[in-house]
Amino acid sequence: MNNKPTVLRDRLIEFTLDVLGFIKSLPKSVENDVFSKQIIRSASSIGANYSEAMFGHSRIEFIHSINISRKEASETIYWLEVIKKANPKFDKDADLLLEEATSLLKIFVSSVKTAKSGLSK
Repeated sequence: MNNKPTVLRDRLIEFTLDVLGFIKSLPKSVENDVFSKQIIRSASSIGANYSEAMFGHSRIEFIHSINISRKEASETIYWLEVIKKANPKFDKDADLLLEEATSLLKIFVSSVKTAKSGLSK
């Protein structure tokens, strides 16, 4: 049995929890409250859509859900960059999350390419 889906799923859960921990460490402000709500949605949606993709009934469903994970990873990167600029004292923590989000984005981009190439065969 291939355990890559489980490893990636666990990684996505950890990422979501890391984002939540990061958000909790930020100073309370109206701006950070707005940013926090946005990034929590996008970061948690990455894993939720990946989980959905694993149980898609077709390759098309898989591609659709993985594409949503890709978009949510990209949005999470955006919010991390905004939060980083608004909270320069948290650069190092934001950079670690940006590195992971970028790595996840690359995985999903590659997955979509691979899945689409299988459609034309």
